[in-house]
Amino acid sequence: MKNTIKIVSFLTICCFVVVGLTNQAAAEWPDKPITAVIQYKAGGGTDTMTRAYSAEMEAPLKATINAVNRPGALGALAMDFVWQKPSDGYWWLGGSNFGKQLRVMGHTKLSPWKDWQYFKAGNSIQGFAVKADSPFQTLGDFIAAAKKNPGKYKISNSGVGGLWAEGISLMTSAAGIEVKQVPYKGGAPAALACLQGEVDVAGSGLHETIEFIRAGKMRNLAIFAKDPITLKNGTVLQPVGKYVPALEASAPFGGYYTLAVKRDTPAPIMKKIAAAFKEACNSEKFESMLAKKFFLKDVLVGEAADKAAARAEAVTAWLLWDLKVEGAKVNPADVGIPRPEDFDKWWPPEGYKPTM
Repeated sequence: MKNTIKIVSFLTICCFVVVGLTNQAAAEWPDKPITAVIQYKAGGGTDTMTRAYSAEMEAPLKATINAVNRPGALGALAMDFVWQKPSDGYWWLGGSNFGKQLRVMGHTKLSPWKDWQYFKAGNSIQGFAVKADSPFQTLGDFIAAAKKNPGKYKISNSGVGGLWAEGISLMTSAAGIEVKQVPYKGGAPAALACLQGEVDVAGSGLHETIEFIRAGKMRNLAIFAKDPITLKNGTVLQPVGKYVPALEASAPFGGYYTLAVKRDTPAPIMKKIAAAFKEACNSEKFESMLAKKFFLKDVLVGEAADKAAARAEAVTAWLLWDLKVEGAKVNPADVGIPRPEDFDKWWPPEGYKPTM
């Protein structure tokens, strides 16, 4: 009995010591540089947003934040890299779209809401653009040509099963055309591919083609939005619904830009990250960048971000599976992803606990 009491006392003391050390570490965090690992190549929307909010988070956290790119497998390489790191708040995943397509594509078994805590900064809008000397003046022109020549034309995307590929599939399905999607490692390379004549149309984000459009090197055919956008020079970017009315129900369509940390990161550190993230996203410099790039601010943390991540995965996973998109290997039902129409009844799922 005495030995048992001694063991229990010893374990109790150990627990208090561990908790004390954890609290002390959280209180002192951060006391060294933080690394934000970006899921895609430099120059794209994910890269732009990650570097922007990271820079604005340095002051409130009183820390250096180093942003590094680690593209590949639709962001799964960066996700796996960060997952192998300690849950100490010093390793962030600079990403997009909550990794919503990765489980159904078989790139990871990690769940957006079970394994990660996401912080959402904003959204982007998909656009369809061509070189300035292209014969296509509007999306309507391209659709008409594609109907006459099934499979002839090429559209660049940010990777098989990725966001821009999803938007292209929505557009071509609604328009009743057949095209060849050409994957690149990010939206910025996809835009450059069109500029260099490798494809006929760039199917990346408006933010990834807007500078080329402003410079007169590219022409926008349509944006995946509900309403037109007028540039300062008077150029009007027309919504996809003008040419394909069925697409109005899916607009606006674009990316969700996020920061993520492993979900078992200590709560005090998680709260510090959340506070600094919100401050960064509300800064004048960050909002100026959003306006210049046509990003839309939409800040979500905690349970609101969890719910958005789970819903996004449900919508995309079932869309890719039902459309039999190339690379969709895992039946969403087999990994517990609800159909979109069942989502509101499903949320919150059994065992769910918010981190803050």
